[in-house]
Amino acid sequence: MLTVRTQPADKSAVEAWAGAFGLNVPQSKSDPHEVNQKLFILRQELDLLEKKMEESKYSQNLFKPYIQKLRSIISHNNLATKWSSFTPVFSEDTILALRYCAEILDPEELIDIAELEKILSELDRLKEELVNSSISGATYAFVMSQIDIIENAIRSYPVTGVTAIKKAFSDGFSDLNSRAEDLKKEKETKATRDLGGIWKDLKTVGGEVVEADRLATAYINIINKGPAMAESLISLLPSV
Repeated sequence: MLTVRTQPADKSAVEAWAGAFGLNVPQSKSDPHEVNQKLFILRQELDLLEKKMEESKYSQNLFKPYIQKLRSIISHNNLATKWSSFTPVFSEDTILALRYCAEILDPEELIDIAELEKILSELDRLKEELVNSSISGATYAFVMSQIDIIENAIRSYPVTGVTAIKKAFSDGFSDLNSRAEDLKKEKETKATRDLGGIWKDLKTVGGEVVEADRLATAYINIINKGPAMAESLISLLPSV
């Protein structure tokens, strides 16, 4: 949020957000899809911040008006508007209120971005191997779907923090659950073994917060079962 504050005032909102999110600015201007995705996530995080502060002992008038001001600019309806129209929102009192919220709420463990970049490289390598492989349609679709889940989580991390990494395990679990019947007929492949290794790396990189998550642990146990992972899903469900 503080990064977008410093974007050039003569740019459009979509250019300002794209720059703040580290996206390709010209591409985002012609197709704002990725910007919209990031804004949706940012909106969710702002809602979560508000909820956590409401549960604190602090008076709502100390933070709620400022959160509402920020929420007013996080909208896909405003992307064509000049960024100069929104810069007054980032007044010193608004920034101070955000800083106080950050001080009040428990700090979140940071993840090494370099480690996340390594996982993205592993995913790129796995995708390339998949394209050149002869694995069945069901396994191919499953592995590609899982890759998308991990990639989306890593790209969302700068916005939502470790919550994005934890959510990946929930999404991965749900994805496997939806494909379990088809995967029962499949044989273990190098791709599925590599996928299990990547999930394990993501859990390790996620640190103590993810290590302590029961669903993450259960999912690693399932995915490492290889050809029996669909059957393992059923047996492990009661323990999650």
